[in-house]
Amino acid sequence: MEAVIGLRRVLRPSFWVIKREPSSWAPLGGLLQSNIDLDPSLARDRIWRSWMFLFYWASDSVNVGTMQQASSMIALGLSYREVIPCIFIGNLIVASALTANATIGAILHVPFSIICRASFGVYGAWFPIVSRLILGLIYFGINTQILSSCVDVMLSSIWPSFRTLPNHLPSHIGITTSGMIAYAVAWIVQLPFLIIPPVRMRYLFVIKSSVMTIATFVMLGWSVNRAGGGGPIFSQRATLTGAERAWAWMYCINAAMSSKTTIAASISDFSRYSRSPRDQYWQVILIPCCYTLWSTFGIIITSACHVLYGEYIWDPTRIIARWDSRAGAFFMALAFAAGTIGTNISINSVAVSNDFTALLPRYLNIKRGALLCALLGGWACVPWNIQKSGTVLLNFLSGYAIFLAPAVSVMICDFFLVKHQKIVVPELYQPYGRYRYCNGVNWRAFVAVVISLPINLPGLMHIMSPKTIHIGPLEYVYKASWLIAFFMTFATYYVLNHVFPATSAMSNRQLLAEEALEEETKAEIISLESRENTATSTNLSIPKADPIEKVFRI
Repeated sequence: MEAVIGLRRVLRPSFWVIKREPSSWAPLGGLLQSNIDLDPSLARDRIWRSWMFLFYWASDSVNVGTMQQASSMIALGLSYREVIPCIFIGNLIVASALTANATIGAILHVPFSIICRASFGVYGAWFPIVSRLILGLIYFGINTQILSSCVDVMLSSIWPSFRTLPNHLPSHIGITTSGMIAYAVAWIVQLPFLIIPPVRMRYLFVIKSSVMTIATFVMLGWSVNRAGGGGPIFSQRATLTGAERAWAWMYCINAAMSSKTTIAASISDFSRYSRSPRDQYWQVILIPCCYTLWSTFGIIITSACHVLYGEYIWDPTRIIARWDSRAGAFFMALAFAAGTIGTNISINSVAVSNDFTALLPRYLNIKRGALLCALLGGWACVPWNIQKSGTVLLNFLSGYAIFLAPAVSVMICDFFLVKHQKIVVPELYQPYGRYRYCNGVNWRAFVAVVISLPINLPGLMHIMSPKTIHIGPLEYVYKASWLIAFFMTFATYYVLNHVFPATSAMSNRQLLAEEALEEETKAEIISLESRENTATSTNLSIPKADPIEKVFRI
């Protein structure tokens, strides 16, 4: 009987309601509720410094995806001498946008989902939030599938018979019994790390970057030593010439930028914990250097392994699976598994958790959002079928940047050029405040985003179905889709705000949460003193109260 009563309590929506913190600026009811994970970060949590971002990017760049990135570029017909500069230039450009967006979070100390309200409106912000949420869920599943390949190598190293385990699953599921076991183990092992608070994740990034750096150098030394050199890639020359070669350059630069668009949008989920906005500036150099370095290592390892195995293998886990040393394969796969977990958390899990929290703040916080991300992204998306479904879905995911890049562009333009950094943070939580615009939506932002889409959509459709959809010269335009989407949106949004200024959303000063609290406290003290003076002059007595009875933890 008690179990039934307990189950009924759990099934009631009221059981899952998150306790409202006294720090919240949001109203008690309505759609714009809040919880402590959406509120401005507490002063005690602002502990991220420049060196922590160094480990963050060192951690994020060292993964299987980065080492594979150069493969698709070399396959286009470029040489390694051209691919490496393309990776650096693309990452340098996107790092500039990312750093600008990170600075916004470091100044206002609020997450991406709240920053969006200043430019898109308190309800219009749901568009970039949902856009990032969908992409984050799919990529979470894909990275978990990559993690399962590491687990597969580890299990096969312990029990060699695991590789020949009979399959008992139907073929239409798209995965074998051994693959499902490896995936389930990977999902379970990853789960506890997802609920680590973002402010505490810096230790995870330090450990991950250290482990992966050692593992990569070991693999690099092993492959070069066994092959007796760097392999054949370094003697190959570009097979493209003329305009085709130039457009291939542009395509590679664009690909490097597109792959970082998700984190460029969500970086404020981490930068909100920064000690100072100045701690962000190093990212402009850190990002291109880290990603270029590890992509280069991936080229060297793959080229050297061509001498050993007679083919180019761009996936490090496939190389490890061929090792004769079971112990070496196990520990190397363990290192890459740690790296994949760290990347999945920093790029996908934290972003999706914040998005879920913003959509349902009454019932979801970051921890619950992370668990929901693990369920939906890890299982509902069926990630083992995504990579087997061909290039259509993967090409769509890579082209999804044409939707997110404009959102990043609007946020940067709005904060630095339109509002000149003068944001009133408490108003971001008010449904009828200065950022309501027109029924909660800033039409200028959406017009700017929509205008940037028509020129890129044909290219996206073409790469999804190149044999049936022919777009002529627009195919080359899409090779610069990120730059076109970003700068076209940027210019359009700036012009619209110049011609049709949203005067109600403007402020003559910047007001942070702690400054608003200080002003509110002073007003309460003045009001109390005024009441005491009035009572004294009329010979009345009133009970004294603590002037700072309302505690606001910032």
